[in-house]
Amino acid sequence: MPIRIAIVDDHRLIRTALSDLLTSDPDLCVVAEASDLAGALPAIERARPDVLLLDIALPDGNGLDLIPRIAERSPETRVVVLSMHAEPEYAVEARDRGAVGLIAKSAPFDELVDAIHTAAAGGTIPVPCELTERERDILLRIGHGASNDEIAKDLGLKPKTVESYSQRLMSKLGIHTRAGLLGCARRLEN
Repeated sequence: MPIRIAIVDDHRLIRTALSDLLTSDPDLCVVAEASDLAGALPAIERARPDVLLLDIALPDGNGLDLIPRIAERSPETRVVVLSMHAEPEYAVEARDRGAVGLIAKSAPFDELVDAIHTAAAGGTIPVPCELTERERDILLRIGHGASNDEIAKDLGLKPKTVESYSQRLMSKLGIHTRAGLLGCARRLEN
């Protein structure tokens, strides 16, 4: 059964383009659209989507204000925030309000589709953030399956230092396991 999606964005062109792109995937189905807060909640209550793609900047208010109301009236709907702003603080605020994560509108389409599948499966989307060159290097090595000892040897570090980097990466990315880091690293390479 396809994942049922609702789109709330004030730009008709964006809604139409997203709808067309998403419905070209047989695993996805757009079941509702709205252009503002006033139309969003009734559309979501009628359609009961699995995933809501929600813009922050709407003509009648902040899309994030809608998230708690959606949780009350359509608790099965998982919210993915779409934003022009990919800064971590926006993603953290979205998650604090009850969204499963944030995707930048500038992100590749495949990343959005991955986020929809992650949300529908009950997962969360890592918080976008700036990584140092060393953090990125260690994350990519984790993605290649290297152990902390192997990474430490390759980079001339102590294994404890690599473990500290791994912990910092998990914290920055909102990930709780090394397997989660591995998945994030693989997405980063693509």
